[in-house]
Amino acid sequence: MLGAAGGAACGDRQRENREPPRDVRRAPRVIEPSTARVGPLPPYAIRAEGVGPYKLGEKLSVLLEQLPSGPQIALFEIPGVVHRSVIRAEDGAVLVGGEQASTASFIAIVGPDVARAEGNIHVGSTRDALIAALGPPVEDPERAHDPRLIAPSALSNLRVVLDGDRVAAIVVTGVVAGSRQAYDCPRPAATERAVGSCLTGAGELIETSTSGDEVVIRSADGERTLAAPPKFPGLVFAAPLRNAAEGRDELVVVTRTDEPATRSWWIAAYRLEGTRLMRTVDAAQVYQLSSANARWIGSDLHDVELYLELTSRADGIEVGGLLATHSASRGKLIADVVVISPAQVARHRKTAAAEAGDAGSPGASTAGRVTQGAAARAAEPAAAESEPSRR
Repeated sequence: MLGAAGGAACGDRQRENREPPRDVRRAPRVIEPSTARVGPLPPYAIRAEGVGPYKLGEKLSVLLEQLPSGPQIALFEIPGVVHRSVIRAEDGAVLVGGEQASTASFIAIVGPDVARAEGNIHVGSTRDALIAALGPPVEDPERAHDPRLIAPSALSNLRVVLDGDRVAAIVVTGVVAGSRQAYDCPRPAATERAVGSCLTGAGELIETSTSGDEVVIRSADGERTLAAPPKFPGLVFAAPLRNAAEGRDELVVVTRTDEPATRSWWIAAYRLEGTRLMRTVDAAQVYQLSSANARWIGSDLHDVELYLELTSRADGIEVGGLLATHSASRGKLIADVVVISPAQVARHRKTAAAEAGDAGSPGASTAGRVTQGAAARAAEPAAAESEPSRR
């Protein structure tokens, strides 16, 4: 009996050993997607083709898909002034803009720590540091800029906005071909207060008076005043601009008029004949902003500024540049900057004498023909003043 019992117990143990082990069901392992950013991190390099991962010519839709979700695209639309879609990236420190449903045509930096150019140039750098690192402003006689706007020679498609002596914004735009035409008259060297010009073959200095609304034309040595200085109320800047057909410069004057609910920019041009200034472009309004359409872009009229760039054409002058808004929450620093729509101003076929007392007054003459921008404004209905915000 004992032997039989022992054999049975042994058989039970063998069956237990032969029984296959059971798998223990394990809980599935779930790997959450990483929230860490993939790709380059700021500060980005500012180059001719773009800023870090943001490249000129890339589709806006592709760039938008790469950014975290959220309302990061705005429409800047003021008839005759600006029509751009703008993507805000890097917490609003980088702006990528272009035509709607198109590609990036400009990239702007408005934050101090997000991007840097050669020589550690960034928003907040000084003008002297900018020029030391990226070279002096481009010298092209067929172009003129607002003095607050610099195109450095080492990166000529950059537009650097200055606020006093500091860099307020950096904009990378498309490559602009410079003039290759050679001229007989080299402009005299600029001085602290004057810029060189070739209003005649001898060369002259154009100086803005300390009052800010009078332009003085002097001989190249600065000794003689060549024409009775006209006054230009609301003068923004005066600069020489080469008329290629004549091989000499015109004096181009940009003025601004401020009304309670509107702000307008005007352009006029003159040639020097003996001791008189003769109009080649009548005072023409090229851009206008109102309190209402400033609100369309989420700003106050008096917080919007234009920085104009002029290009000489065969039959007139092309006007373009940048629109910038300033934010009270950022201490009046630039919050947005976009490329504006170009406007064309025609030259006279025959010149007319400028009146010394009101040469720069917009009311003196409004016969200057403006296309594109002015046409759009003329078509804008009066009821647009009540149009709601488009941002």
